[in-house]
Amino acid sequence: MPRKTKDVEDELDDLELDDLDEIEDEDDVEVEVDEDEDPDEAPKARRSRKSKSSKPKKEKTGIGTKELAAEAGVEPRALRAFLRSSGYQPRDEREGRYSWPSVRDPEAREIIKKVKSGAIDKANKEKLDELKEKRTAKAKSATRKRSTKK
Repeated sequence: MPRKTKDVEDELDDLELDDLDEIEDEDDVEVEVDEDEDPDEAPKARRSRKSKSSKPKKEKTGIGTKELAAEAGVEPRALRAFLRSSGYQPRDEREGRYSWPSVRDPEAREIIKKVKSGAIDKANKEKLDELKEKRTAKAKSATRKRSTKK
């Protein structure tokens, strides 16, 4: 059934002024057309942003070097260097991360005890002494070579 003009007029009277402004604004909107696009082509679908790894993340259990270093009162970087030089192996072979179940773990307690007794400072001093020895040996060999060339 066709609408009667009276019904349309009643609908217009019922509309508020804001609704009329919105209707007028929609008519004024211009659509920009990219000249390179074919108007008959469908717009390209955008990819959703999913995480790059398809594996679910493992829940972190236990503690790492950060927590252990905080407990021992040193920097995590210094602790990791100490662990490598002392021969401790990372628990996670694949990622090379050190981890312990808790601070009460026997290995973790042993490491904390060593660090607090000054093991990091001793290891650093030994490395520094080795470097100094290598440097002086290199300097001596260089002076010997110079004196033999003359």
